[in-house]
Amino acid sequence: MPVKSWITYPGDENNQVKAGRIQVTGLAFGGMSAATEVEVSVDGGKNWEQARFIGPDLGPYAWRQFALSTELKSGDYEVASRATNHKGDVQPEERDTNNRGYLNNSWRDHMLKVTVV
Repeated sequence: MPVKSWITYPGDENNQVKAGRIQVTGLAFGGMSAATEVEVSVDGGKNWEQARFIGPDLGPYAWRQFALSTELKSGDYEVASRATNHKGDVQPEERDTNNRGYLNNSWRDHMLKVTVV
């Protein structure tokens, strides 16, 4: 089970949010060892900011909620997250092609496109 994460907010059914301070939230999974860190990018992976975990660390196999407070101006954004686990495994940018696409944990494939108005 590989390390993975994804964004659950911002966005509504049209993936639009109001400009200003927003909370980017999501879930991270460390796989065979606990998730220890998660970073968020709002520019398609060019720059990353450290998010904070919400709630206790329940160890290996546990999902952890995370949040990052950021200021967004009007425009289009590509919001992504990448997690790291206790062993130092980092969520990859690109998928590793495998039988039927199982275990795709790439952050690029799970990026969320958001329009800020």
